[in-house]
Amino acid sequence: MRHKNNDTLNTTFLAVLQPLARLFLRFGRGYREFSELSKAAFVAVAAKDYGVHGRPTNVSRIAAMTGLTRKEISRIRNRIDAGNAAATERATPLKEVISAWQTNSEFLDDNGCPAALPMSGERGSFQSLIKQYAGDIPEGAMRKELQRAGIVDMVNDSIRMPPSLPDNEQAEEELSDQLRTGPYLLLAALAHNESVFKDSDAWPLETIGHKSIRKSDVRRVRKLVSVRLRTATTNIADLLDAYGTLHNGEGADEPMVAVSAGVFYAEGPSVSD
Repeated sequence: MRHKNNDTLNTTFLAVLQPLARLFLRFGRGYREFSELSKAAFVAVAAKDYGVHGRPTNVSRIAAMTGLTRKEISRIRNRIDAGNAAATERATPLKEVISAWQTNSEFLDDNGCPAALPMSGERGSFQSLIKQYAGDIPEGAMRKELQRAGIVDMVNDSIRMPPSLPDNEQAEEELSDQLRTGPYLLLAALAHNESVFKDSDAWPLETIGHKSIRKSDVRRVRKLVSVRLRTATTNIADLLDAYGTLHNGEGADEPMVAVSAGVFYAEGPSVSD
């Protein structure tokens, strides 16, 4: 039995999840959405990777592996089959407050827009909004979080939502592209290499690092590494392009495989620190 306070792999998993949590919070996603997405990921992988004779794993075995109830697994599988695995129903309290402010007539002005709300009052106030939609989160904490996100302004003794809210759509699309071509593929390579039995089937994976770079040298090291990373990726791109065009017009019926490679640079403490 593993000692709960001395689990090296869990410590590393926790460290790996922290940058992901940082990105979730940066883009307004909280634990509720993370939980829903992670459940869907566990069910999808358990069903696909551990079936017998090419058939999906049954609900009872998925429950045994993941710790989810069979009822929950059935609900999630229905979402996966319907193509809605990435759609989450439970948002953060922050999003629920914003949505109520934009849609509930109690908090709208005569034009149907979010009204400037007095801080206190039984109805049509910020106090009423938070009481109804923020759960047990205090008014002060929610106000500060709304201000931090650039969603509200304080005007005299009232709080208002500006006509236009910050638009993260482009930033979200850019981050999605970066995650798909970087961390996702790196983790996919690690998972693949743990599942194969022959070295010839393993995907190439090389990492380097050094723990003793002086702080005064970091900026110069970063610039030099950037140049070398561009050189490395250019060389690999040339190789892939060559093989991508090597058999033009030949073997049209042969299946194609997407091949990717990437390199990265990072600064900061190691996982063990």
